[in-house]
Amino acid sequence: MKVRFAARSDVGRVRTNNEDNLYCNGVFMTVSSRERPFFLNGVTECPCIFAVFDGMGGEDCGELASLTAAETLSRHSQGLSVQDFVNDSNKKLCEIMKSQFIRMGTTMAMAVLGQESFTVYNLGDSRVFRVNEGRLLRVTDDHTLAEDKVRMGLIPPAKAETDRDRHVLTRYLGVPDEEVIPDINGPYDFVSNTGGLICSDGLTDMLRFPEIAGIMKASANPEEAVNNLVDFALNKGGRDNVTCIVFEVLP
Repeated sequence: MKVRFAARSDVGRVRTNNEDNLYCNGVFMTVSSRERPFFLNGVTECPCIFAVFDGMGGEDCGELASLTAAETLSRHSQGLSVQDFVNDSNKKLCEIMKSQFIRMGTTMAMAVLGQESFTVYNLGDSRVFRVNEGRLLRVTDDHTLAEDKVRMGLIPPAKAETDRDRHVLTRYLGVPDEEVIPDINGPYDFVSNTGGLICSDGLTDMLRFPEIAGIMKASANPEEAVNNLVDFALNKGGRDNVTCIVFEVLP
């Protein structure tokens, strides 16, 4: 099975550094490439892995966190056990924080594609959507205090998008002395028009779901989709780094 994909990352209109990173079947942003706009596209074979990491920690700590996760994933990509990767990444981040007296962490949103289906894993508020017979469907739930309020019935789901706690993460990579377990969704079988979108909150903060779905539907291929999504997010303010990967399974 072959997959066409495209990825783009941009620092945005407000930030001066890019704390996002990504992983496209072996390729990720390095220290030298991450501060300028990043674009990648191509066709690859299944099995393959796509992921987005959104770092946090201030100064260059967020950049280090997301880069560490991407580098660690590259070492786990053959015969991947996602939980082993998560454990290893979390351990490495905690060791860096302890040795350098800093605080940092990163989200994770990942799609692991096999020969007949794909499975989604996530930590934090980076999101994964799947395309099923032309329809865009949200797969992941955010790990935030705002979403906890929704689950407890304290606020309606629509309020979570603007709640003051929407960016207070409850699960992420970089939590000391604790086992970090990602949510798992799927597997999703490859059917007609199967594909997906993985993105940081720099996209979903700027564009609501109907806008994202409309852009995805109107785009002819993954390259056009990622360019349209990032351009629309930038044009609406680009308040954060914005990173997205779009993939489609070829017939």
